[in-house]
Amino acid sequence: MLQAVGKKLAAIPIRWRLALVVLGLLVLLLSALGEVILWTAERDLLTNEASALQSEARLATIKMKGHYFIPGRSPGPPPGPLPPGFLPHAEALVERLASPDAHAAILSAHGKIIVSGDSFFMTPPSVVLSPQEVRQELLAQARQNNSYLLARDRQQQRQIVILVPLVYNAQTVAILQLSTPTAQIDHFIRNFSLILITSIIGTLCIAAALMLPLIRAALHPLVVMERTSRRIAEGALSERLDVPATSDEIGRLARSFNRMVAQLETALARQKQFVSDVSHELRTPLTALSGSLEMLLLGADRGDMETSRRLARGMYAELKRMQRLVADLLELARIDEGRIVLREDEVDVGAVVEKVYEQALQLSQGQEIRREIAAPLPAIRADADKLQQVLLNIVENALKFTPAGGRVELSARGEGRSGVRIAVRDSGRGIPSEALPHIFDRFYRVDPARSRQSQRVDGNGLGLAIARELIEAQGGRIMVESTPGVGTTVTLRFMAAAPQPPAVLKR
Repeated sequence: MLQAVGKKLAAIPIRWRLALVVLGLLVLLLSALGEVILWTAERDLLTNEASALQSEARLATIKMKGHYFIPGRSPGPPPGPLPPGFLPHAEALVERLASPDAHAAILSAHGKIIVSGDSFFMTPPSVVLSPQEVRQELLAQARQNNSYLLARDRQQQRQIVILVPLVYNAQTVAILQLSTPTAQIDHFIRNFSLILITSIIGTLCIAAALMLPLIRAALHPLVVMERTSRRIAEGALSERLDVPATSDEIGRLARSFNRMVAQLETALARQKQFVSDVSHELRTPLTALSGSLEMLLLGADRGDMETSRRLARGMYAELKRMQRLVADLLELARIDEGRIVLREDEVDVGAVVEKVYEQALQLSQGQEIRREIAAPLPAIRADADKLQQVLLNIVENALKFTPAGGRVELSARGEGRSGVRIAVRDSGRGIPSEALPHIFDRFYRVDPARSRQSQRVDGNGLGLAIARELIEAQGGRIMVESTPGVGTTVTLRFMAAAPQPPAVLKR
């Protein structure tokens, strides 16, 4: 049942749901306010009427105090016998108080009727109270001034009833009961209720008439957002939402949505470029492999073993090139997905640079390799294998673009006690200034035509992209400075590892 109601409510437009919720709250609040007003008005009218009856009763008894009657202030005095000549004076008191608007009666101290005003003409019907009700009302009157009782008469009409103890010789000899119908008060309350109901209905109508345009205006930006987002979902990623001038929730939603679409557009553009670059990278070795295999199948070697070996070496080189490309792509995929595992520990930078220097000596093809380690170096917190991989990648790039007779230098220096700087400097052809902002982009090459001239300078444009991702994942920074015709310097900076507290030996 509740699920069905929820589904029906979910199918209603949000502006109607908001209007229904607001109107429902207004109905509850105005109804509660009306009930409070009616209850307060009725209570005050009844209290005032009871006060008038009590004043009238006390005034009548005071006028007769020369006889036997003194109005008591509480039911405290114990009940006593009726004084001599009580009944004639009691009847006179009832006659004085009885009127078309009020009924009077004298009760015994135990709550039984002694004298009743029913015999008088045009008095309201009498209200008969039980002894228990009389006792309870007297106790309530003792605790609270202007206490009264609401009861039904013989005609089932409501009446206000007050009880006044009559004291003689410090004893309660009788109780004066005075009652009056609440017809006028009930009539006023009914009319007042109709006025309140009419006012509430009118207020709700005015609120609804004003609320719907206001809600429509407030939700208009959401309608525009929905239309724009629909066009964006259909492929128009260049569109953006109009951001309202306000800084409310709708404005923040529009700005967040625009940022999300911009990131989505960038991601899709990068994906398209990625697919295009990978296809381009794979097409070249596949074309070379296809050509070599076709020559072998056509017998272009004519049985010459040296020609066959040359074709096989070319195919092997292209296969290794594709293998490196696939390995780099898998590395980038793991980094993008956050699946790269770093085994961070305190690393001796000098030892890592020494290992890379020894590997660079084996890769050198006529270039001079130098190293400079300014000891002592503070330890850094990093993954030694990944750091060595990045440095070797940078050194390979330096060797590729440094001609024979050139120089490649590795250096490691401390920056006080706060960090370490590792630099790879070469004397190669350098990088143009307009290309420096893009060298960390994936598949970017400074000079693609030149990179195809020989196998030695061939690459897939992923090395520096991987290097930056790995360095930043370890909390470091990588920077490149270059001057065309002079050389390039790649600098890595790391913060020094925080000193560990000394171990406490337990004995």
